[in-house]
Amino acid sequence: DYRIRWFNTAAGSMLGIDYPRDLDQRLVDAVAIPGLEAWIESGGVDPLSDVTSPKDADLHLSLRLIPYAEGHALLLVRDVSQLLRVEKMRRDFVANVSHELRTPLTVVHGYLDLIEPEQIPEFESIIRELRSQSRRMTQIVEDLLTLSRLDAEETLPMSRVAIRPLVTTLHRDAEGLSRGRHTISASIEGPHDLQGSSRDLYSAFSNLVSNAVRYTPVGGRIRIVWTSSAQGGRLSVIDTGHGISPQHLPRLTERFYRVSTSRSRETGGTGLGLSIVKHVLQLHDAHLEIESEPGKGSTFSCVFNPEQLLLPELVSEES
Repeated sequence: DYRIRWFNTAAGSMLGIDYPRDLDQRLVDAVAIPGLEAWIESGGVDPLSDVTSPKDADLHLSLRLIPYAEGHALLLVRDVSQLLRVEKMRRDFVANVSHELRTPLTVVHGYLDLIEPEQIPEFESIIRELRSQSRRMTQIVEDLLTLSRLDAEETLPMSRVAIRPLVTTLHRDAEGLSRGRHTISASIEGPHDLQGSSRDLYSAFSNLVSNAVRYTPVGGRIRIVWTSSAQGGRLSVIDTGHGISPQHLPRLTERFYRVSTSRSRETGGTGLGLSIVKHVLQLHDAHLEIESEPGKGSTFSCVFNPEQLLLPELVSEES
């Protein structure tokens, strides 16, 4: 039951425990942190992040439990207040800069669209390149704003997300992006809909679909597959693209991380799509699984818990 055997001064200060009063007390009785008991009972495999100190509401802590002998564990307590403040400053800076860039980029893009490259042959290639880079910068700004919004959200407005029309839309989007260069199919294997934010789930899924189209060579195959059962749901995008080396997989959801810088720029990628996918799924208590093999292709799967699934609504028939 994890009774307190020893603690140093820093732990006492951050957790609000005193010597010798709290020696041999159960940790969950001596330390008033919401969710602490459930975290310990679950084994404390992952750190308990951003918890408020029972002694000082302005102090934010990270807890880590390390078993070191039978029936014993070491609780590491870290003050992460400064890290969180710096992270908030970073988020605010990115959001503010993105907002400031949005308007001038829109103006630049608008004026470039007014110019007909064919009317100025000597500058045709330059104008087309300016248009391409303007669109890319605009997309980066939009993606940064999306990430800033998701960073600020603790919960999302949830409603029924009907899977069949969503998969149909994703299929249509993929065909529009591909323009006949790939073989694209979609299938639904399971009766369930999702409980979630329709807008954000579409944003996450469409990022996976557009990535598959961008990075799959002409003539390749792309499949969009929804499967669901009592154990949970899974939206998978499967392609026969270039594939990704194992050393890159753990970092794919980092912002601006690129497996191939030149290929990403050629295809118009912003380097933010998988970060958006990760954030959206976290807000749905879901996660992203990635399987890939160089030269054979990749499978990106959004995995949902059973609690996020809904059986289809019954439609009553009028006699």
